[in-house]
Amino acid sequence: MTLPLDEIPDLPDLLWQLIRQIPVGRVATYGALAEALGNRIAARWVGYVAMHHDHGPDCPCHRLVRADGQLGRYITEDLPAKARLLGQEGIEVAGDRVDLQRFGFEAFTSDRPLRRLQQVQESIVSEVELRPLSRMPKLLGGVDVSYPGSDEGVAAYALVELATGRLVWSATVRRRIHFPYITSYLAFRELPILLQLLDEVRRADRLSEVLLVDGSGLLHQRQAGVATHLGVVAGVPTIGVTKRLLCGQVDLEGMNPLESRPVVFEDRPVGVALRATAGSRRPLFISPGNRVDLVFAERLIRRALQGHRLPEPLYWADRLSRQAG
Repeated sequence: MTLPLDEIPDLPDLLWQLIRQIPVGRVATYGALAEALGNRIAARWVGYVAMHHDHGPDCPCHRLVRADGQLGRYITEDLPAKARLLGQEGIEVAGDRVDLQRFGFEAFTSDRPLRRLQQVQESIVSEVELRPLSRMPKLLGGVDVSYPGSDEGVAAYALVELATGRLVWSATVRRRIHFPYITSYLAFRELPILLQLLDEVRRADRLSEVLLVDGSGLLHQRQAGVATHLGVVAGVPTIGVTKRLLCGQVDLEGMNPLESRPVVFEDRPVGVALRATAGSRRPLFISPGNRVDLVFAERLIRRALQGHRLPEPLYWADRLSRQAG
């Protein structure tokens, strides 16, 4: 089950619908709102929204509190004003804290959209193919997305010569971004702009045999990172490369330059940590996305390293997306 791009939920609008459900005289925690959206992992984003939105005199954001009942911060930076607003609604504030047993609210009406997106990810995983490839491509492409504004993204594709790292061809596209950044849901934020980019690349007949993606592949809580999702939907072999470990266990102590170590998740190796250069002790995390296996993924990334921390296609895609922003 893939999700049509026009059916990706408008999560900010859904969040505000939930916030408006909090009755006068009650408060809700960031975690309770995230749970109503379908996954408590969204609590951090809920807290971000509480501090970054178009605030007006009738805004109910003063009814949002932390998990322990503390008032937390307030968008106007006037915490006593937040306490006064709650007091005017009959909520007792003692020592910057609200008794959640008395005043907490969790009875939201919601279809929990993040749960549906998890089901989409599980469906994507069922379509993944892992193939042992043997032939190294002469040209290798990479994609990355930068964000020059809070609601705008720039995606770049860089095609390089694998033997030299020379940039051969590139393309960029710009698009409004509606879905927020929430850990493990990056595909729903970046898939629309990446598919738009690949449409342009295909029209120019410049799509490489294998595509590197700045994001996780199978090294993901549900094995459905953006590299995997893009590979299945677009029907292209993909490899995910990240600078941050999203999940799994690996011993990074004392890694030497160009040394790799397996990343184990749910009792099996799904990726590798690779220290790319002597100048940086921070490794890259590599995992297959679709239509390649882990052994080939690591071999190809090693070939694509030309002195930068990132493999050359992603180095150029990152640079081009930022320049275009």
